[in-house]
Amino acid sequence: MAKFPVRGRNNVSVIEARIEAKVETKVNSLKKQLKIAVYAISKKEEKFVKRFYESAKDADLVLIADTGSTDKTVELARSLGVTVYEISVLPWRFDKAKDTALNLVPADVDVCIALDLDEVMEPGWRKEIERVWQEGTTRLRYKYDWGRNVSFFYEKIHHRIGYHWHHPVHEYPRPDNRTVEMYAYTDMLLVSHHPDNDKPRAQYMSLLELGIAEDPSCPRNAFHYLRELGFYSRWEEAVKFITKYLAMPEATQVNERAYAMRLLGKAFENLNRPEEAYKWYRLAVAEAPTTREPWCDLANFAYTKSNWPECYAAAQSGIAIKHKVLEFTMDPTAWGERLYDLASIAAWNLGLKDSAIDFCKKALEFNPTDDRLLANLRSMISETVR
Repeated sequence: MAKFPVRGRNNVSVIEARIEAKVETKVNSLKKQLKIAVYAISKKEEKFVKRFYESAKDADLVLIADTGSTDKTVELARSLGVTVYEISVLPWRFDKAKDTALNLVPADVDVCIALDLDEVMEPGWRKEIERVWQEGTTRLRYKYDWGRNVSFFYEKIHHRIGYHWHHPVHEYPRPDNRTVEMYAYTDMLLVSHHPDNDKPRAQYMSLLELGIAEDPSCPRNAFHYLRELGFYSRWEEAVKFITKYLAMPEATQVNERAYAMRLLGKAFENLNRPEEAYKWYRLAVAEAPTTREPWCDLANFAYTKSNWPECYAAAQSGIAIKHKVLEFTMDPTAWGERLYDLASIAAWNLGLKDSAIDFCKKALEFNPTDDRLLANLRSMISETVR
């Protein structure tokens, strides 16, 4: 009788691994090759065109809808191989411009990536999209670097069919009512923003007001409007509008509500109404107690009022939070030296000299050349050794 060798566990594992690899290779070969387009609108963006194109050139199509450039934006883009259309949108609104750009993308494209000219695709972006985008996917949620040490997850990569842009400003891709959304996810950084601080914001207010008139129950539009009121220090208006926003049944996003409460505290602070400012800084903490930003604002306000016990307690509570929520409401100030600095000053005024020195040293780890922090530390050590 013939004898057959008995394979051990290791041999079986090797055979199984080879089978799995062959199956995976076969599946990948059968998977449809995605057709990907990057599309954008532009106006006077000549200083960004080359960087934008170089980051996006792995796409099957790079398309720009130019809305009236008088510089070399169109000429430079075309010289690089970008497909450029010259369009006019009057009266101006961002959603109609982006809808026009999207409609110029051929219908056989699978994946559309909406970019601004001051944004760039990160290396490896195409391979990652191809990895996570499955049959039936309509939208991708991905990591986005907004700049100024703020990162969060974004959703402006979408299927070619079934989407349109909504809101005159701070526009957002919205699915058609017949579209059943199916998300793909990646925690890889795919897009980075390099903001142009010279761009004017004057048109934003009128467009936000238009958006609110068109869609009064939309909390997203209302939230951007209240932020803009804060940006322009229109505190009396901010108090009225934020109060209205917080009463909206649709305004349920915790971090956005906490941000609105923090801004309300800042409004009352600037209106010299400290008790109401305290109230809203504390309510912001109650709304989002596991995020650092409300604790930082409360500690900072307590510092301005020489309320050392509350300043110390709030600063310590903020420092204890180690998980950074990736939302656009995140404030980089809360994740640098500020809380340690506040804790140090409060501790010193409470007679906790060793803690004050320790917190000051921690603050200096974030900003080792800060003259004020260095002077504080020298002064505290000098006072302690006397």
